[in-house]
Amino acid sequence: MSQTKSLKVNSVINIIKTVLSIIFPLITFPYASRVLGVNGIGRVDYANSISNYFVLFAELGITTYAVREGAKIRENKEQLNQLCSEIVIINSISTAVAYTGLVLCSFLPVLKNYQNILLLCGTTMIFNLIGVNWIFNIFEDYVYITVRTFVFQVLALICMFCFVRSSDDYIIYAGLVVMANVGSNIFNIFYKRKYIKLFGRKHYELKKHLPPILIIFGMSVASQIYLNMDTTMIGAMKGETEVGLYSAAVKLNRTLTTLISSACTVLIPRLSYYIKQGMEKEYKEIIYNAVNYLIGLAIPCAFGFILLSNELITIFSGAEFQNAVPIMCILSPNIVLSAINGLLVFQIFVPFGKEKDTLISTIAGACVNMVFNFVLIIPYGARGAAVATIIAEGTVYLILSIKMRRFYRNVKLYGELWKYFVAGLGMFAVGLYIRTFNLTIIPSICVTVLSCVVVYFILLNILNAKIIRPIKEIAKQFRSK
Repeated sequence: MSQTKSLKVNSVINIIKTVLSIIFPLITFPYASRVLGVNGIGRVDYANSISNYFVLFAELGITTYAVREGAKIRENKEQLNQLCSEIVIINSISTAVAYTGLVLCSFLPVLKNYQNILLLCGTTMIFNLIGVNWIFNIFEDYVYITVRTFVFQVLALICMFCFVRSSDDYIIYAGLVVMANVGSNIFNIFYKRKYIKLFGRKHYELKKHLPPILIIFGMSVASQIYLNMDTTMIGAMKGETEVGLYSAAVKLNRTLTTLISSACTVLIPRLSYYIKQGMEKEYKEIIYNAVNYLIGLAIPCAFGFILLSNELITIFSGAEFQNAVPIMCILSPNIVLSAINGLLVFQIFVPFGKEKDTLISTIAGACVNMVFNFVLIIPYGARGAAVATIIAEGTVYLILSIKMRRFYRNVKLYGELWKYFVAGLGMFAVGLYIRTFNLTIIPSICVTVLSCVVVYFILLNILNAKIIRPIKEIAKQFRSK
């Protein structure tokens, strides 16, 4: 472990990668939504939501399982090569089955009009197979992942402005989204040789990997219900226009959540290693810092999401999407809930090998989400789906918290929560006051963000919150110089 990069370096690099991934949709979605319109965006997102189920089956629970297990033995080259070869074989089989299933389903009458987009979006699973990105996560090589992702996103961005010029270009748009997300995986065919040597062995033990992989797969299936079932059910029950409105709100919501959580995604291999080595003190310190980081950023972002919902929709989607503003407001608590649930699952439950507990909680949340979607979508449309999502995420959090007490106790885990909430409320009050000035869009965003950030950090400083201490230390160093 002495040769691995520091967690701070890994976190910064992963944040950069995430920011780059966020910048692409932030630039392309406003452009595409204006060119393709609500129906065009809804058409692509509906087809993508269908293909994502097959992509999910192709991936199984391989990435999370491979990173966790590979991190434990990465210093043993022979064992790691054996593990990676077996994982790739399993993934090849699942991908072949999944894409065949997608092809067959694309001929169904209800999906016939979406056939081309479905098959195009489905190529994601093929790129994931040849990309084996989990290998680079095992070795914490986030620099390579970031650089090659940036190159392909720039290429996709240029192509989008050149070739997506009318409402009929929705298939090109779908293809460029795939290119930006997974196109760079083609380079991994050659680069992976730096770390592993696949195949060349006489015997492979595939069966031993299947139980934990399938449990993680079950978790992923339930989680995808939050991500895709809403869109699928809205499309089937209310039509493409409602899907377009919901997609506009959800994209911005998930963008914030992804950015906030990005620094923590690099922790899985390190935490798995600490648990394997019995380094309890180091493990708990990382988790405590991660929770403070997440909550300290997620709470003000949730309040800010409500304050600036109208401006954000106008800038990133256009006036045609104004009906998405209430949906954004309803989804704002999801920024906090989703970030915390993600940390509990991937930084506590998975490293401890508690996938079964996570599976139970995600299935329960998925069932709750589906039931409330059926009840709320017909009378309330996309707004009802947003409410169902919040209820489902809350259900998952409650179940995870109850089960976590059986194997991991850390009384100070949420000790600072009240400080961030109080500071967030103060910030929100200032933001509401600024709204009374009726400023235009850009001045409104600038004044609101600047004022709220200042007020938030002042209140955190008064409350002596942990997240503010590194900033105070840096400030002291500058003063001493």
